[in-house]
Amino acid sequence: MTLERLVTQAQLLDDAQLEMLGEMAEALRQPCEVRVDPSSDLANGEFSDYFLNRLKIHHATSEEKFKKASFEYAFIAAARYSGLSAAKTKSQTFQGADAMVDGVRWSLKTEASAKISMSTIVISKFSEARWIRDCETPGDFARECVPRFLRHLDEYDRIATLRAFSVGRELVHYELIEIPKSLLACVANLREEDFTPRTRNGGSSALVRDARGIAFKVVLDGSVEKVTLSRLPVQRCLFHASWTVPTIPETEE
Repeated sequence: MTLERLVTQAQLLDDAQLEMLGEMAEALRQPCEVRVDPSSDLANGEFSDYFLNRLKIHHATSEEKFKKASFEYAFIAAARYSGLSAAKTKSQTFQGADAMVDGVRWSLKTEASAKISMSTIVISKFSEARWIRDCETPGDFARECVPRFLRHLDEYDRIATLRAFSVGRELVHYELIEIPKSLLACVANLREEDFTPRTRNGGSSALVRDARGIAFKVVLDGSVEKVTLSRLPVQRCLFHASWTVPTIPETEE
């Protein structure tokens, strides 16, 4: 949008809209800390610049961290701005993929809990798992979990998570991290003896191991029938970029 067109559009706005436009413009001018891995095949200069501005505009009017839907649309828009072909996938076609970028299926996750760890990643909803209700023994969980988990992995090519950390009251630090599918595929190593007995909520859990030791933990949550992953080491994942942006202060109770 040219400056002339922007001025023309601004003249059509009412006072409240102009106030909001001014807040966004002020946010876009704020300096931010940005770090991009020069070897990243995703978060190049144009992707990073556009994604940063999406974060700035969001936090100009909201204290809430990016949620999954916001991340998906910002991810797709940033990819397009950087010259890639990108679109949101149709859920009925790709059950596990959220975005298609230059023919690559991406699964996109977010993490922003108050207890978020700097060293380990949690995927609170890796997949739905209504089948948990039918499992009674560790053998049942192993027989159902492993093949279903691996089939879910086959539904996409790459998986990224946007992690959000509060820095004081007026900054949010975001990290774009890619989790190697090869690491998640280690679930194939699980055996019946790795699963805990059925819990009160009808679930189970298992530690996934590889040659380096514990790779992550699979939690089969029977109360909400979903698969959660925890204890994923950040150091075994791929860092793409980080952005630290100002936000309006959190509302005090």
